[in-house]
Amino acid sequence: MQTFKTLLLREWMQHRFGWLLLGGIPLAIMVPLMIFGQIQMDHLPPPLLVALMFAAGYTFFLMVLIGGSAAFQAPGLARRDRQDRSIEFWLSLPTSHSASVGATVVMNLWLLPLMAFGMAAAGGVVSALIAVVRVHGLDGLTQMPWGTLMAVWLTGVARLSLGMVLGTLWLAPFAFGAMAASAWLKRWGVAVLAGVLLIGSQILDKVYHLPWLVTQLQLQIEHAGWAFLPTMQGKQGPNEGIDSLNEMVSNIGTFVAHDTALALGDLATPRFIISLAVAAGCFGLMVLRRARG
Repeated sequence: MQTFKTLLLREWMQHRFGWLLLGGIPLAIMVPLMIFGQIQMDHLPPPLLVALMFAAGYTFFLMVLIGGSAAFQAPGLARRDRQDRSIEFWLSLPTSHSASVGATVVMNLWLLPLMAFGMAAAGGVVSALIAVVRVHGLDGLTQMPWGTLMAVWLTGVARLSLGMVLGTLWLAPFAFGAMAASAWLKRWGVAVLAGVLLIGSQILDKVYHLPWLVTQLQLQIEHAGWAFLPTMQGKQGPNEGIDSLNEMVSNIGTFVAHDTALALGDLATPRFIISLAVAAGCFGLMVLRRARG
């Protein structure tokens, strides 16, 4: 365990700066834009709704950036040590290959993105406060039900944090597959994998009238979306069918609790178990490639 912590520390020291920039630069750009720019609304919503709208918008925007960054860099992680010619040094250390690959995956696909998301959630609060002042003036802050705002915000952030973990698990076959393909085929790996999945699925569907692979890929992404975002597995949003802001706020806890139960229950399905098995196979291929130096 101590060795694994050391490997995690290595990943943190190597990649923290980029993730800190990802969480900090958008906030540094957003604050002056909101302070000196114009905020126009057709109607004047109450301060609580203004705060939630801007906080959610900023956080969701950063969540998309975090997901894109993780997906973009993941394939290169598997062959990073061979590219910088440090593989012989790392292989000389008394660490297992699975621990080395595992630390890379855990830090770069879960821990660092969650850290950046925490910065995004804090930035969302800042954007909310600025928006309330710009729309309602300083009096808007005195009219704000702070306890309700923080309860709703923390509930939403907790659900999205869990969603990032669960959604990444659903997408693990794609992420680990891309990493394994990159490890074995180098820079051609991702292109080959994408070609096999996308072109192969279309050939099976259009030429041989076998839409099975297309359907499975679509369902996998759909389940990942349900895990990421609280939508009652695509059936509704948190404010669907709710006429008033007060009713929406009062029901947010129940809604998130029910949606969380559905997201966790989805992990007990054969699809998820097969997904983990595929991801484990890809992880094994990465470990085997690393063992060969």
